[in-house]
Amino acid sequence: RARRYAFDDTGAKDSSKNLRVLWTRAALAGRGVIDDDVAYECLPSASRWLVSPENAKRLPDGLVEKLEWIGSRTTFLDASVDEFLAKQTETPQIVVVGAGYDTRAARYAGYADFFEIDRPDAVEAKRRVLETYRARSAEAAPVTHLALDLNELAGPGPGLTERLAAVGFDASKPSLFLFEAVLFYLAPPAVAALLDAALGAGDVALTDSLTKVGVTPRGPAPPPNRAACAAYFEAKGRALQRHDVRWGGALHYAEVGAR
Repeated sequence: RARRYAFDDTGAKDSSKNLRVLWTRAALAGRGVIDDDVAYECLPSASRWLVSPENAKRLPDGLVEKLEWIGSRTTFLDASVDEFLAKQTETPQIVVVGAGYDTRAARYAGYADFFEIDRPDAVEAKRRVLETYRARSAEAAPVTHLALDLNELAGPGPGLTERLAAVGFDASKPSLFLFEAVLFYLAPPAVAALLDAALGAGDVALTDSLTKVGVTPRGPAPPPNRAACAAYFEAKGRALQRHDVRWGGALHYAEVGAR
């Protein structure tokens, strides 16, 4: 990582897993596995050639196969965003929970009002990267950031929707909440509070673990995992509309809407 960022002109100043995912997305886009022309533009100009489309095509097939879960989760959530936007007659809202260097606010600019939630340090790093992207591309990529340690939602104080409202979220508008590999890292009470708030405020699409709310892995066969996932959301008054699974049920791909 140090060599890739030795002449960093993106402002990231970050060595987190979020950056590794951004590099991976750029590489997968170069291979044609996902549709993301923004990830590459967010990387340092001195080193991003490593995952240029030409070099991405030279990556070993075995390596690309190991990155399948990042490609498939991106594609799943993008499809959920596309379906959600296709149903709207007014500008909706999309909330990316634990956003990291998610590129959807740039890729779907003009189609929805985007809100991104992450830790204060991650939000600051993302702002710097977006400033560089805007300067390079002349694209606006508007997004509203909410700096928040998501584990705080497990304790007393304002809930998720109250905190979002403080930065401009409108509860009367159609909204979609995205969770991409973030629930793994949170305490069970925070996971429960987050999901309850999101389900009460809009539709939900996730590629994440539900183990901390009791949806435990049911083995490699998809049907038992789908049934457990559907039962969880049914108990919340919502319907599981689309589902897939990875890692024997440790990771659910779920699109959830009204019954």
